[in-house]
Amino acid sequence: MGVGPGDPELLTLKAYRIIKESDVIFYTGSLISPEIKEFFVNKESFDTSKMTIDEITDKVYNRLLENKKVSILHDGDPSIYGAISEQIYSLENKGINVEIIPGISSFQLSSSLLGLELTCPQGPQSIIITRLPYRTNYEKKLLLSKNASIIIFLSIHLIDKVKQQLLEVFPEDFPFAVVYHAGWKDQKIVTGVIKDIDKVVKSNKIYKTALILISECLKRIERHSNLYSENFTHSYRRSTK
Repeated sequence: MGVGPGDPELLTLKAYRIIKESDVIFYTGSLISPEIKEFFVNKESFDTSKMTIDEITDKVYNRLLENKKVSILHDGDPSIYGAISEQIYSLENKGINVEIIPGISSFQLSSSLLGLELTCPQGPQSIIITRLPYRTNYEKKLLLSKNASIIIFLSIHLIDKVKQQLLEVFPEDFPFAVVYHAGWKDQKIVTGVIKDIDKVVKSNKIYKTALILISECLKRIERHSNLYSENFTHSYRRSTK
């Protein structure tokens, strides 16, 4: 179950209800904000950051055998770097049906904090979510394109490599934003251009739990779409010119 980036007011109504109805909560350690933890402070709970996949699924299975309602909480949305696939497969192999409940991702909150539309008119109309590989051989590089807004997760600790790969695609004066702990009380936002990204990140002592946003839309140029133009006709409105 996704519980959003940290701000308890961004928890969905469904997630809040199920947390309250649950007997046992599993949660991803320090990635869950203290405010969210307050919702299950009096329930039996387990920090999965200290457990293996077998330990997690065995405890979940045993609690279900006791007819207890169990929820596994993930920060943000569990479908984005939530590491839920192996948990689902392990539980399904034990005959357990799993329901996935979405949550608001930190990249959605970050764009809101920046006052940013990721698909701005006359700008990028695609969004790429990517990361640098760390302990995996699946991909060696970030997936980058000038024609998209780029969201980079789980790579802030590799900022020198990030900068190197960004400069292979973007000019050095292209804008970036870094959002640390979006939705938390110690939230921090820094902006600049790619040639300075490593210095800005290091000088602000941002080493983890931060995302990087690269986008033409960060240039803050006034842009107008056709949708609301008086010259544009669509199924709900005729052009006035």
